[in-house]
This record gives sequence, C-alpha cells and structure tokens, in this order.
Amino acid sequence: MKRLVTPTLICVLFLGLTTAAHAADIKATGEWAFEFIWSDKNFKDNDDSSKFDVYQRLRTKFEFIANENLKGVLYTESGTSTWGDDIKDGGDITDWSLKAGYIDFNWPGTEQNIKVGHFSVAFPSAVSGSMIQDDETPALMVSGPITDNVAYMASWIRADKGSDGEDSMDVALAALPLTFDGISVKPFLAYGIIGDNYTSGDADFGDNGLQATNAADSDTLNHAWWAGAAFEMNLFDPFVLKADLNYGKLDADEDTSEMCGWFADASLAYTGLDFLTPEVFFAYSSGEDTDDSSNRMPTLSNDWALGSFFFDGDWGLDGSIDGDAKSMGFWTVGLSLKDISFFEGLKHTVHVMYIQGTNDEDILDNGLPNNNVEFGKTLLDDDSLVEVDLNSQYSIYDELTAYVELGWIHADWSDKWDSVESDTNDSAYKVSMGLKYAF
Repeated sequence: MKRLVTPTLICVLFLGLTTAAHAADIKATGEWAFEFIWSDKNFKDNDDSSKFDVYQRLRTKFEFIANENLKGVLYTESGTSTWGDDIKDGGDITDWSLKAGYIDFNWPGTEQNIKVGHFSVAFPSAVSGSMIQDDETPALMVSGPITDNVAYMASWIRADKGSDGEDSMDVALAALPLTFDGISVKPFLAYGIIGDNYTSGDADFGDNGLQATNAADSDTLNHAWWAGAAFEMNLFDPFVLKADLNYGKLDADEDTSEMCGWFADASLAYTGLDFLTPEVFFAYSSGEDTDDSSNRMPTLSNDWALGSFFFDGDWGLDGSIDGDAKSMGFWTVGLSLKDISFFEGLKHTVHVMYIQGTNDEDILDNGLPNNNVEFGKTLLDDDSLVEVDLNSQYSIYDELTAYVELGWIHADWSDKWDSVESDTNDSAYKVSMGLKYAF
C-alpha cells in the first residue's frame, strides 16, 4: 500500500498542473544533488559514526504564472536523505516535504509587491548570508520602491507556534534599502513578540523559532529585538567592499534568561582579473562571559558561512561541521581565491582561514542558563582552528555540474575541554564528490 502513495501523489499533482495550465503558465525549476563524502568531522578519536555516506536532495519549484504581476509558487523537497538510512522503505524515497508555498503579486497599477504564505525571508546581509534569519518561514511581506534611491520592506513572521495561542513567537521586520551610485546601505529593525507560555529552551538549531537555548522558565521571556545594517561599496571598482553589523537582545524577567550580543563581518574583493577573484574577509561575534546573562546574540534560523568546512559554506549537502548558532562566539580572518579558471568549464576555489573562540572557558564550569555548549562547535577563547579548503567545479552541461570539495582543519583545543571530553582529536577532514543538476 505504501508503494502506491508516492505515485498517487505524483498523478494528482500532474492532473493539477494540466488543469491549472488552462489558466496559468507553468514554469518548473529545481536543483537535484547527489553527494559522496568521506569525512571525520567530530574532532573525536573514538567517534563511531560512519566515515563514508551518500546523500541526495531533490528540490523542485513550480511557478503558476497568471501574468507578470501575479503568480503562485509551490516548492517541494525530498531530502537531504542518506542512502541506506532515510531511503530504506523497500527502496522507496519517502522523505518528501513542502519547502515553500505562497502567492506573489504586485498591487494593480503599482510596483508594490506582496507575498503571503511560506517562503524565504532573509534579514539584510552583504557578506555571506544573515546570521539572524535566512530561511523559509510563514510570513506576510510587503515591499517596493519609494524613490529611485529608496525602497522599503516590511514583514510579519510567525517564527514559532506551539499548541495554544500563548506559546507562539511573532517577529515584525522593517528594512529601508538605500541605493546610490557605487554604494548601498540596508538598515533594518526587527521586534519579536513572545507569548506568555513560549519556551526557547532545548530549541532545535536550524528550525524556525528563537535560538536562545536553555532559557529558564518560559514565562520569564518578554521580547526580543534586533537592529543592523548591510553595506556594499564599489566606488573604487574593481575593489568591492562589503560589511554587516548586527545586534540582538532577548529581554526577560530573570537575568539568567536574558541574552544580548553582536555580530560583524566584512570582506574586500578584487574583481579586476579574468581568471580569479581574490577576497580577504573578517568576522567577529561576541561570546559568553561569566555574567549571569548570555553575551551571545539570539538568532532565529540563520544561514551564514565563510569558507566551506567549519561553517556552513559547502556547495554540497552535508560537508560542514557547524552551520548553526552554536558557532556563535568566535572571530575569523582569512583569504579566498574564488573562481580560479584556466580551462573552459572548470573552476577552483581556495579558502585559507584562522578561527578562534570568544567564549570564556569558565562556561564549562558554571553552565550558563542561556548557553549551549558542544565540543567541536562551541569555541572557547583558547580554542583555535586553521582551515584549508580546495574546491573544484566542472560544468558537464550548462545545467549539470560535477564537484569535488577537499577540506582540512587543524585544531588547538583548550585544556579546559579535558574535564568534559576524554577523546579529543586535533584534526578533521572531508573528501566530497557530487553531481548537481540545476534546471
């Protein structure tokens, strides 16, 4: 019976598409990816997890276009699935989900755009994604131009919803993009309204909802807010300067449930060469201290990365160590040589970076209430990493790309970890190969 479910759903979807085709044009796009990876990413000698895995992810987006001002979007996803694990129900693919579904339209006679449904919402960022929110979420968004140089964006986000009306979290976001010759600045402000029974404790990193882990009693949380700006300048072309500055605060009745912290990053790239683009970068996020409250910035569902191994910057499906908010409390500096190309269709990227923690090592003693500690991801102020990546991509066809990602990290861990980890290792590696079909 289970084998009939997926074919039946596909038939229903096909019939729906053919019926809808009488009223709307159908545009299908997507990205299907497969990855073969050998890795040791946990920095543990006695790690018993598999060193070799195969992953796949199938994303397909259908746009039902009525006219240039109105469309509906249905975005499906299967995966990321692990061969032999998630795909094991008689060999069938069972991990299907709706990634996004929404209506996108312009108000008649204007350039004011409205989106409503479940879609990607990202706080303004310039360097490498938002450290606060950059993911699909239920939302209502209105945006458009005010003048030739000034625009606006306002959104209401249902960030998290529990079982009753008082355990939800809503976020109001407002941004004012300013664009001039050679310079753009996107300031923003967001305010989170927290229900009386909302709890952020034990929140699963990567899901929507406030990432303020281990907050004490749920009824002590009051509200959260964020402010920041994304900046980009190419006045001195071919030099391109980008920067982000974010600050966030979670207020609560109890000091032990509060959080406040900041994050900043910057990059400078030279785009005047045909065969490569060199870029230097820097990032800093405040870390835990020994105060009662947390000194890390609260986040929602972020998608930020530099490099392609420790942070979530890999081109594949599961080749990063820490792509979530547990990495907060670090600084990094590095160099990237991007899009190195001497042959048609073949490109390489090299990353070399140094990462060090900004979390006080005493957090392993007192277990701060708003702190989530995990060896190999949380970095103490005496922890340091050196990362080297070599990534290659070859275009077999315009739509089909083969890639290889090589990553190596050497770690120098604080002696403080000896009190909680007995099998620490000072290195990690990955060898990743895959195919990506984008249509």
